[in-house]
Amino acid sequence: MSFSYPVAERALKKWTKKQLEREPADNGSEHFKYIYHGSTCSNGGTPFTSILHAVVKVDGGSGIVEQAWIEIPEGEMEAASAMCAAPGSGAEDAKPFFQKLGEQADFIGRDLEAVILEDVPLNFAGCFCGRPHVNQKWKIALSTIHYALNSAVE
Repeated sequence: MSFSYPVAERALKKWTKKQLEREPADNGSEHFKYIYHGSTCSNGGTPFTSILHAVVKVDGGSGIVEQAWIEIPEGEMEAASAMCAAPGSGAEDAKPFFQKLGEQADFIGRDLEAVILEDVPLNFAGCFCGRPHVNQKWKIALSTIHYALNSAVE
């Protein structure tokens, strides 16, 4: 494969096996669920799990991202609510923050490879508190999806 991923291929291979789920979606698209294990940026780094969803239509090119959103599962909201961008003191107060994450990503309708290769600000912290943090999680998830679509993972 000659695509230049922003992350190591060894990691992509591992993530494809352990953190990526895929299932058919409408009209020949595929729904991918990338399970991300992060941590909060405050209170000592409490771990939480999130799901980055992407529905991708592949029709000869690298794929078009039809839908993409971030889900904080109900059982993870209490831990995730400790992120500094989640105002308040608990999951209920953080609901507007979680709802914003759940909105469609701004790269809907774009080519998967173009989104992966786009030069955007990144932050490698485990949280979702700012645009660079979210960008970095999408780079990981979309790179893993692209890798799964374009390689034979053993």
